[in-house]
Amino acid sequence: MNAVRLLLSALAVLAAIPAAAQAPQRPAQPAQLQVTVKNVGEITLYELYIARGGTGARNWGPDRLGDRVLEAGREITLRLGQNFGCLADLRLVYEDGAEEIRERVDLCRERIIIAARVLPKEERSFTVRNRTGLMVIQLFGRATGEQDWGPDRLGNDVLEDGAEMTISIPSRSCDIDLMVVYVDNRAVEERRGIDACDLAELTLAPGWLYAENPAAFRSGLGAGPRITLVNRSGRTVFTVHVFPDGASDEGPDRLGADTLSDGATLHLALDPAPDCRYTLRVTYHDGTREERRGIDFCRQTELAISPGWVETLMGSVRFVNAGAVPVIGLHLAEPGAPLGPDALGAGILGRGKAATIVLPDPQVCTYEVRAIFRDGRTILLPPTDLCTAAEIVLSP
Repeated sequence: MNAVRLLLSALAVLAAIPAAAQAPQRPAQPAQLQVTVKNVGEITLYELYIARGGTGARNWGPDRLGDRVLEAGREITLRLGQNFGCLADLRLVYEDGAEEIRERVDLCRERIIIAARVLPKEERSFTVRNRTGLMVIQLFGRATGEQDWGPDRLGNDVLEDGAEMTISIPSRSCDIDLMVVYVDNRAVEERRGIDACDLAELTLAPGWLYAENPAAFRSGLGAGPRITLVNRSGRTVFTVHVFPDGASDEGPDRLGADTLSDGATLHLALDPAPDCRYTLRVTYHDGTREERRGIDFCRQTELAISPGWVETLMGSVRFVNAGAVPVIGLHLAEPGAPLGPDALGAGILGRGKAATIVLPDPQVCTYEVRAIFRDGRTILLPPTDLCTAAEIVLSP
């Protein structure tokens, strides 16, 4: 009898549980549905149609934006009609004419409609010509504003001096950035905001970084010698002009919008000059100008801009004492020949000082150099071409 009573009680409890508690239910439909439309893409949303679920293809109804548009980064709140229902079909029409259809969207659960159309990327292709005098081992490109440089556009190749290659960079706009890495892995040049839509070819050469319009930049250089300038003046160089002796036009400032700080190096390719004689003119940050003519850059491919460089004679080389004590003896000799006389004569080369030494034979360029310091230490440099050396640093 007790078992029967217990069974009847359990049945009564089960009967009292509402059916709604036994299965998940759709959120209650509000009397008036409200949704937010957010444009998180890059293209303006021109039209938005919201139709009852399953009826959109037959009756989209009015454009819910009316005479408004929804620009990128903006949002808007819309109220739908009374008892609209939860399920809806959506039709989004963008500024570029593209349409997006979404069917049977549950607006009771998803109260935010996201528009996220982005500008398609196009391949910006152009030819890169290397006229720098250095090998390019990597070349990176990206759309301006992006953070990631992406893959090396040269792939497994390198771009030798004088070579050219066609590269492509995907971008949604015309503006791109370029980063060029040269062979020593220390020389890196980067330029931003290049108009790739107006770019058929790009010449990498001294000055391309500072050209007002890279698409119009054409290096007229490269047929003459290639030189290296080292700033050891202790001052900042503001302008550098190198031009054939006697030329009426000094040509462009080889630094462009940049400056050459003390210790920095500048690589240049020059136009041909009669007898390979050039004039080098520099201006410092304080407005001081220095000029030297008759430089044979076919033999002297490196030059240090330092105190006294203007008066340095051709067929001579500067020696700098980087040791802790003075140099008391300096001897030059052709390889295998006995040491010559002391080039310092009765003088010495003080610590941190420099001296210009005329080569014993103007027809000979290669010499062994022996320097003797006051503390007895001696250094012997291997055979060195002193005709092309900007300066020789002596350090034990």
